Amino acid sequence: MMMVNTSSTCATTRLTQCRDFGVYMNDVTKKFLRDPEQAPDLSEADFMARKNVIEQVSEWSEGIGAEWPPILYLYEIVKASAKRERDWGHLIFTDLTTTRFLLVMIFPEECDCGNFSHHDYGALTKYQADRFMSLLKYLYHTENKPAWVRATYVTKKNGFTLDPPFLQTFDPPTNSGKIFHVTADTFVPSLLSNELESIDALLKQSGKSVPKTMRYQVLGDKDTRPDVSAVWKAKNARQCAQCEKISTKDLMCRLTHYCSRECQTLAWPSHKVFCKKVPKA
Repeated sequence: MMMVNTSSTCATTRLTQCRDFGVYMNDVTKKFLRDPEQAPDLSEADFMARKNVIEQVSEWSEGIGAEWPPILYLYEIVKASAKRERDWGHLIFTDLTTTRFLLVMIFPEECDCGNFSHHDYGALTKYQADRFMSLLKYLYHTENKPAWVRATYVTKKNGFTLDPPFLQTFDPPTNSGKIFHVTADTFVPSLLSNELESIDALLKQSGKSVPKTMRYQVLGDKDTRPDVSAVWKAKNARQCAQCEKISTKDLMCRLTHYCSRECQTLAWPSHKVFCKKVPKA
């Protein structure tokens, strides 16, 4: 039986698996039925906040007789692509057609220090919605094309409670305040060239490819990044795939983090099959 790593942070892998193996196999609900101590990749506060949101969406979906399983609870566009804090997305829910998605960002309480503000929270949430739709357009370019991504954010101040309009209707709400509704026609292309190369390399492992013409529909540039405070621009520390040390240093390897040229060289014989340049479609 095919096993799915529901703790994976790679959104490209998860979305591909949803279409290949079905949504149910990618449902992360079970992770949040356990104690926080059994989820070492999340702090207790982050675990409980996500659990709260998942329960709200579950209660709502039961009330309307539909299913909206959570498929990601912390994600980056493709493996090793989240270089800074602003690059991480949080909760993703999907309907069973994998054409409609809910995105919920979970942020600290707002403060007067300038690091945590509702202006940044709104900008980051919209940014993640555009990036996720860009990824959906790129991966789901044939059948059952993506319809929309609806995004919002919650904080401890409101008990991590979703605003009622976020779940009340499938009609697009006006983009204002904390709710952002992005469609396949209105999204801002936001994937970078190196991210698309990494996605192509990952897809190649399973014999998949995307037509070159799709690249120009989702390709953005660094100007699409939100202007946010320094705390969101801080580099992420990662574990080196070779020596396992934690470091913010990162060499340009498509799908794996290495802390030094020496580690990358040592790992190359076994890693090169996954990392060689993908031929142009």
